[in-house]
Amino acid sequence: MRRALNVVLATALASGGAIIATASPAQAACADRGTYIAIINKKTVWKPTNVHSDWARPGVTITYAKSKEGTWKAEGTATVGAEAGVIFTKASASFSATIGKSWTKSDRWSYAATVQRKAGKSKGRLMMYHEARSFTAHKYRVYTGAGGACKLTTVYKKPGTYPVKKNSNLWGLQYS
Repeated sequence: MRRALNVVLATALASGGAIIATASPAQAACADRGTYIAIINKKTVWKPTNVHSDWARPGVTITYAKSKEGTWKAEGTATVGAEAGVIFTKASASFSATIGKSWTKSDRWSYAATVQRKAGKSKGRLMMYHEARSFTAHKYRVYTGAGGACKLTTVYKKPGTYPVKKNSNLWGLQYS
């Protein structure tokens, strides 16, 4: 029976005929129904930490050498609630970097830089920035709509910025 159907289909296609298939409503239903979480609007950012020098005027070279615990905490709501673990796991895999709610590192920080003149700024300081990932956790639901077409509805979009767990820092001058 199957071979006969294949021969009929091949003959119809070879002779330029068209084949129109119809499906029952059960077969036309959206196959990927369910609720999903996607990580969107991804980017790497550098966020200021609590490790910095005192302020200095332009032209002054700042030397910073101090033992201190550097910290930076997440900004956002994507990791609040029961789905926090799922979101962190998906985001970490998406970025190929482990991210978390906070970063902490005790060390001796030692850097130097000269404060430059900047338009509209009167002072500068050495600032340690920590690597972070900014993204939006998008939870959505896929369902079968009228006529059997797949439809999508957004449950929520929660943006945030979260530190990487590794000790990835950048020193620079912050101006005010």
